[in-house]
Amino acid sequence: MKKIYIGLCLSVVMLLLFQCKEAYEPDIISTDLNYLVVEGFLNGNGQTSIKLSRTRTNASTAQAPELKANVVIEADNSNRVILTEGANGNYTTNAVFSSALKYKLLIHTSAGKDYVSEFVSLLKTPAIDSLPWKRVNQGVQIYVNTHDAENRTKYYRWEFEETWIIIPTFYSILKIVKLDKHGPDGLSFQIVDRTPADALPTACWQKELSTNIRIGSSSKLVADVINLAPVSFIPYSSWKLDRRYSILVKQYALTAAGFEYWENMKKNTEGLGSIFDPQPSEVRGNMMCVTDPDEPVIGFFDASTLEEKRLYINIAQVPDWRYRTGCESISVKNDPDSLTTIFPQYTPLDYVLSRDRKVIERYTGAPQECVDCRLKGSAIKPDFWE
Repeated sequence: MKKIYIGLCLSVVMLLLFQCKEAYEPDIISTDLNYLVVEGFLNGNGQTSIKLSRTRTNASTAQAPELKANVVIEADNSNRVILTEGANGNYTTNAVFSSALKYKLLIHTSAGKDYVSEFVSLLKTPAIDSLPWKRVNQGVQIYVNTHDAENRTKYYRWEFEETWIIIPTFYSILKIVKLDKHGPDGLSFQIVDRTPADALPTACWQKELSTNIRIGSSSKLVADVINLAPVSFIPYSSWKLDRRYSILVKQYALTAAGFEYWENMKKNTEGLGSIFDPQPSEVRGNMMCVTDPDEPVIGFFDASTLEEKRLYINIAQVPDWRYRTGCESISVKNDPDSLTTIFPQYTPLDYVLSRDRKVIERYTGAPQECVDCRLKGSAIKPDFWE
């Protein structure tokens, strides 16, 4: 009897708890953080590019370019190089910098705020030894191998540019010409032959830049060697390997402080996807706002030479890739009702003549993205493409 009484009391208590419990829905604070974001580095053997932008509200990941700023790189001997403003908050210079000096970045915004970095040394980046890759069940994994025989580097960062060729599924010898008024057949368009001047390209190229942070360190090893550091992954059946794929890997040397910054940034952005998203924890770089020392600045100004290496992979090297375009053609009768149903939503491909070859009996067509590769990439062949 006692056990039954206790059980009954517990049931009543639990019932009351569940009846009183309400879902906790915290108010979402929409704050325009408006922090300065500094991307780029001092390039010791090429063009130096610094991109300035602003974070936006926690509801947006779009970049807000920082325009009309004065951007200067100052050496520890007081020599200065002024960067030239380009489009979308990009500031560049082709100046040559000496490895015997240290440098800092100075920024003066149009709003009157001043930002400055710490002095940094110009590091020499070792060459990339190789870009091995491996076919795995889930796709293709690309790695980087490098080393420093002098054991000076220890800390590395990589970026990459991917490029792949796009071959249209179908080729079109016809085009649609819209009419100012309906023709005698009731159509508002005509299907005519393409001329050499308006022929569609037979190939295009798509380009994609790396977004995730890739870093590596040999600081805990006896030798300064990086072996099989993952750089890029191509998912199984991706369109990037439909025909031919290329990746250009860029390698930068880092200081220990720079590596720590990128490591913390990597941890913070892996679940968010962008440094412009609200950061779950504050990541301090080597830049500060002189006007307001309490204002956070996102970015780390470093200096190094740049090393690059390119890799090509052909579809023949990854058999059974099974990329599917999903493109199918359609055949329609040459009558106004049928043609109006399909065109001009589809692109006309070709026609089928009658047996006496005097009348067009049917037209074939396909979705525009299956015919015109410019909808997916650029028809201009890259200079490096082999």
